[in-house]
Amino acid sequence: MISFIVPFMTIVKDKFLNINEGFEYSDSENMIYATIKTIKNINSLKCEKEILLVDNSHTWPEVDLSNVRVIKGWQALPLKELEKIPEFMNHRDIQLSLDNFGNDTMWASMAFHLGVQEAKGDYVVLQHNDTFYHQDCIDEMIEQMEEEELEYISVDNKKIWISTYLLNKDFLDKYIKEYSLQPVNFSPDSGGYIKTKKIGFADAYFFLCKRKFFDIYNIDWYYGDTNHGATIYCLYNDLKYLHLGPYYDNPNWETEDTLHTYYYKDEPFLTHLKGGFSENKMSSKDFEEEFNKYLEELKNAK
Repeated sequence: MISFIVPFMTIVKDKFLNINEGFEYSDSENMIYATIKTIKNINSLKCEKEILLVDNSHTWPEVDLSNVRVIKGWQALPLKELEKIPEFMNHRDIQLSLDNFGNDTMWASMAFHLGVQEAKGDYVVLQHNDTFYHQDCIDEMIEQMEEEELEYISVDNKKIWISTYLLNKDFLDKYIKEYSLQPVNFSPDSGGYIKTKKIGFADAYFFLCKRKFFDIYNIDWYYGDTNHGATIYCLYNDLKYLHLGPYYDNPNWETEDTLHTYYYKDEPFLTHLKGGFSENKMSSKDFEEEFNKYLEELKNAK
């Protein structure tokens, strides 16, 4: 069985939520509608499955959907309640964020982490609620993982932040230098990153692995974004993985400025709106045209 883990969050007036100032109130109707369509798209896949919706804001309505378990996330809880939850306080990265509980990357990571703890499947798929599938090929991917001894299959190949490089300089240098004397090139653009096509990091737009992978590695945000540590873990332990392209979120690669559609065996596999379940692309008028295009493609998917 495969456990699909999908976080959900809306920002609602007068409802407590750990979130930084500056986020607009959500268009909850849009976000709920798109998430329901995403769940139905997952249900169209023929594999045996469960879908774990992690409701970070405690705003998910009662909806009758097949194969879905709703889990209350932690983002809507004050610190005094969170301190009573060992699974939360014992996470390796939590000390990084005790002075910044509005860190939405932390809450995304924690939602996936909580979902993994509840998962009953032999395999796990982490995904955002603004993605949909074009191909029913998860079982084929699992076969490839087994045959090629891959730890995971993910989409994109995210850039290495300068801060992440500096934290792991001696280790990463052997992967990103073509020759031992070649200097590492830096770019100040896009928040500062390493100019290399040698390696990039996993995220959680789509991330497929065995459930037992998370017995050793906990979904993290230590390296700058959700789940980058999965790649770091594999590199340290000389384990194989596969990142599907194009690499939209890595400025070392040239890609089109459009909805992010990833390919498996030269065919469209998955489209990502790119905005994150905790961000504003489903709510902001600035992205209305892009969101409507995404919805139209989602309706036509399955």
